Amino acid sequence: MSIVLLGLCADVIIALLKFSAARESGGSALFAEGVHSVLDALTEVILLYGLAAARRPANRDFQFGYGRAAFFWNLVAAMLILAVGAGFAFREGWHQYVSPQPLGPTSTSFLVLLLSFLIDSGFAVITCRKVVRASSDHNLFRYLKRSRDGATMTVLFTSFASLAGIVVAALGMVMSVRFGFPAADGVASLAIASMMAATALLLANESRSLIIGASASPEIEQSVLRATAEVPEVRAANGLFSVRIGPEHLLVSISVAFRADLTTEEIERAVIAVEGRVKHHVPQVSLVLIKPQSESRFREVQAKRGW
Repeated sequence: MSIVLLGLCADVIIALLKFSAARESGGSALFAEGVHSVLDALTEVILLYGLAAARRPANRDFQFGYGRAAFFWNLVAAMLILAVGAGFAFREGWHQYVSPQPLGPTSTSFLVLLLSFLIDSGFAVITCRKVVRASSDHNLFRYLKRSRDGATMTVLFTSFASLAGIVVAALGMVMSVRFGFPAADGVASLAIASMMAATALLLANESRSLIIGASASPEIEQSVLRATAEVPEVRAANGLFSVRIGPEHLLVSISVAFRADLTTEEIERAVIAVEGRVKHHVPQVSLVLIKPQSESRFREVQAKRGW
């Protein structure tokens, strides 16, 4: 949540700077970037609401809690960027492209773009460092590939898109002012619209997979199986099925072959031991289901599922 709050503060400041400069120069690309920053701020407000909604405790109607509410609000944020942000930037860019108007004074605009780039890049560096410290192997690219933290992913990708948009807006202004090609400002705005649309579709696809019920990463699943196998009463940890039920919460169903000499009471105690050990070693796991099952039977179930 701290990353989202930091991003919100940065985007509010940047939006005010961009709009003030766009009013002076009349540049469509800079105005589109101002809209981009406003939408980033609104996105972060939506993410904060989603994270708060996801923390509601479980009840009779929602027995696994409200964790997936965060995934839904991530999807809403992505659709907001696509429908409003990309649509508005495209309209402004197309108007400037077909009816190009010379830009007004741009010295303030270039200064604002520079300040915006510095603020955004500083925020991106801070966010990346937080992510790297939180990841198990301290590798940002592997984290981005396998992470299911929708809020952090949204903030990161919108930050990268904002940096790219600032560069494109600056190039459009340079082409318009220095080379006498005012339509370049419209082209830059169209490019910003395309980047916003691509970012929104990428985030929407990630939210879709989480809402449907994405599983845990292979690394997490292996950690769960290793923790299960450490319990003395367990003869074999056959495998598991997992589903993400919140931004930081997983449900795992583990197929376990217990020792044949155990009594019913001993199996019950072993189940409690497995649950405790798994939650201790893998804090993301909040719900553990244990299914006593032979390895051959588990393989049969897997074969029927086709994987």
